Amino acid sequence: MTEALDRARRAIARGDLIAAYDEAVSAIGEGDESAAIRHQLVLALARMGDVDRAAELFGDYGLDRSDDPHHRAIGARLLKDRALVMPPGDRRLSALVAASDAYGALFDDSGDPYPGINAASLSALCGRNDNARQIAEAILRHPAIDDPRDYYMAATGAEALLILGHATESEAMLRRAVTLDGADHGARSTTCRQFAALAAHMGLAEGATDRLLAPIRPPRVIHYCGHMFASDADAESALAAGIASRLAADDVGFAYGALAAGADILIAEAMLARGGELHVVLPFAREDFVSQSVRPAGDAWVPRFERCLAAATSRTFASEMAYVGDPDQFAYGSRVAMGLAVLRAQHLGIAPRQFAIWDGGAVSGSAGTGADVATWRGRGGATDIVDPGAIDRALVRPPAEAEAQSDRALAAILFTDFPGFSGLAETVLPSFWNGVMRHVADVLDERGDEVLCRNSWGDALYAVASSATAAAEIALALQHRLADFDYGALGLSHSGGMRIGAHYGPAYRTLDRITGRTNFYGTEVSRAARIEPVTPPGAVFVTEPFAAILALEAPDAYRCRYVGRIALAKRYGTYPMYRLIRADAADAAAR
Repeated sequence: MTEALDRARRAIARGDLIAAYDEAVSAIGEGDESAAIRHQLVLALARMGDVDRAAELFGDYGLDRSDDPHHRAIGARLLKDRALVMPPGDRRLSALVAASDAYGALFDDSGDPYPGINAASLSALCGRNDNARQIAEAILRHPAIDDPRDYYMAATGAEALLILGHATESEAMLRRAVTLDGADHGARSTTCRQFAALAAHMGLAEGATDRLLAPIRPPRVIHYCGHMFASDADAESALAAGIASRLAADDVGFAYGALAAGADILIAEAMLARGGELHVVLPFAREDFVSQSVRPAGDAWVPRFERCLAAATSRTFASEMAYVGDPDQFAYGSRVAMGLAVLRAQHLGIAPRQFAIWDGGAVSGSAGTGADVATWRGRGGATDIVDPGAIDRALVRPPAEAEAQSDRALAAILFTDFPGFSGLAETVLPSFWNGVMRHVADVLDERGDEVLCRNSWGDALYAVASSATAAAEIALALQHRLADFDYGALGLSHSGGMRIGAHYGPAYRTLDRITGRTNFYGTEVSRAARIEPVTPPGAVFVTEPFAAILALEAPDAYRCRYVGRIALAKRYGTYPMYRLIRADAADAAAR
């Protein structure tokens, strides 16, 4: 087994599908031609819900012809994933039957209980109860199920028992399953989804379903935040004990937040002590963050910050720019951390929560613990609060080295262009301007005051919107509107559509001295401009901060499909990028 394959499998096991994708893509790019690494890539995409890309690569890689039945089973899994998102009706029923038959063929060929239990469950879901029971009974007679030695065999036995109506025995088997090898977060997440669908179909009572799923629910994902305070051994000791107790009681396995002195670092230390994943999200440059949010509480916090940062599972900078005295920079970092927590919870199939060390004081301004709690709750999230007790919050932050000399705001930034524009004949340019660009103008006009500024030159558009949701609507509406345009009028046989790149971040807002209109500029605007040139025609690529903010603002309306770490134009660096689509389009594609 190659090191890359091992890393990809470990990432899948802990439910970190993005890391698994990156490991597999990197290994393939470096010449790994094995079916095993390709299987991990397709599996990561399937678990992320990107069924179209997973199905395409499954065929391209020839996994349907693999000697390994688990590789071939991905094809049946993709049929199942498509079927399960369909609305009730004849098409869904037919799709479930097709998926069940695909798994059944693999079971008949290999005798492997894994495709067998999927065939049984899908048969149950499509009403072929006799077939479901027959397969379940055969599985329970399998030696590997009769005395399971790993998680998957025990979970398979539990599922067979549930199909046969033995819910109590199924629950007992699941409790045994989580004590065996292979009971990782990714496996439990997949099992939990399968059992939830089966329990709902069987009409299991809510309480019984909760008891059944309790042993296999993945650990909780949290966004954490809290007050900064000066070093105080007694206060820290009492608070640290309370934090550790709460994290253990809630089975927290994944935590996203910053590393300010005080509550943040105590939570981070507690997460590391319990073996959980710590994902640090800093709002701006590291040195500036230490200066603003760590050292003012006492030098003793700095080495603790460094140790937590070094031990973190991931380290993300919402922005790599300096601190310019803008409170929205802190708010931006917090919101990106919240969104990343939402995205991770989506991959695990669970609901995230917020964990706040907060005194309940009044909220003032856009940044701070109270503001973070208000933001999370304003998006419908639940917050668990621990009172910090007597802490010294009388801290003095140094002034920013470069104070903002202009108004600033958080905004969503769009850049677009039309591939092939430079090759258009002079005679068709009026048709382009009155056709394509008229559609662009109409889409912007429909968003009204949500569009904070707009500009164009040639075929390009630059626009700033008040929210990630508004920018997402603009981008997707542009692609939809232009899909039906008559490109023959431009002398083109076809067009792949516009290239659209989007980013979200803090920027300067000013009155443009040239145009006399509102404009935005700054580091994050420059970063946004580098996305569109590397975006495929017809696609909308967005940055990880944009995807995170959108997941926070509208988690059910859109899907941001991870496409890997992409080198931006003009050597601007390599960043995680996502492809934006509507949620209903994703579901339709899965069908």
